[in-house]
Amino acid sequence: MSLLALLAMSCGDSAESTEAESETAGSNDSTAAEASAGERKYPSVPLDTLKMLYEQCDYIDYVFYYTNFSVNQSDPQAIRSALSHIAEEVPVIKPSCQPVGRLFYQVEGENRLVADLYFNQDAGCIYYIFLEEGKPVYANKLMPSGINFMNNLLERAKSMNAQ
Repeated sequence: MSLLALLAMSCGDSAESTEAESETAGSNDSTAAEASAGERKYPSVPLDTLKMLYEQCDYIDYVFYYTNFSVNQSDPQAIRSALSHIAEEVPVIKPSCQPVGRLFYQVEGENRLVADLYFNQDAGCIYYIFLEEGKPVYANKLMPSGINFMNNLLERAKSMNAQ
């Protein structure tokens, strides 16, 4: 389930959202113990952060590292769609995975959330690591819609670089 869907369900009753957040936090604690040596686990990006972005974010900038390609979104519907790509599930972070780009979620020109995008399907690296002051603090997998979006985006980048 996407965090955005969870957010939509939780808007109706604050007691339910607190309960859902507690369950999510509990599952993050138990899965953290499952991480193998060398692998890391971070908690999910907070629901209140996503709610703020859903309501206020007016610009997303995607900067890809190994291409001469970047994309931005300023349409409110596209931004909300991009936010729905964030899965509720947290990934196990593999040390061998490397980011392919960085996303900047902005409100009125100010970065409110920054994420490194890890996107190597063959290596099982399909997640965001969210940063604060340049340090990893949260991580979330991509929803299938996010995987499709990134595949299409990176395919366009390859074709543009080939020309």
